[in-house]
Amino acid sequence: MIVGPKGVVELSEGVIRAARHVHMSLKDAEAYSVKPKDFMKLRIEAPQCTVTFEDLLVRADATSKLEVHIDTDEGNACFLDSATKVELLKQD
Repeated sequence: MIVGPKGVVELSEGVIRAARHVHMSLKDAEAYSVKPKDFMKLRIEAPQCTVTFEDLLVRADATSKLEVHIDTDEGNACFLDSATKVELLKQD
């Protein structure tokens, strides 16, 4: 059973995987030259483990603060806890 802000889902098999995404204000979106539903890249520099994640869905609105959501496995894969630089980039 999975409980979320919109209710409960019970699966007999399968998995729900949230897509990586970035929340931002409309002002931030303008600064990055993106709009809602565009995609961005997240480049994470870590010792011997620099990774660029593509296809972060842009979720922009009037009140959101800049915040990136990736799952735990992605954070572990890029050694996020030891990152020396994190950069959000417009995706071509």
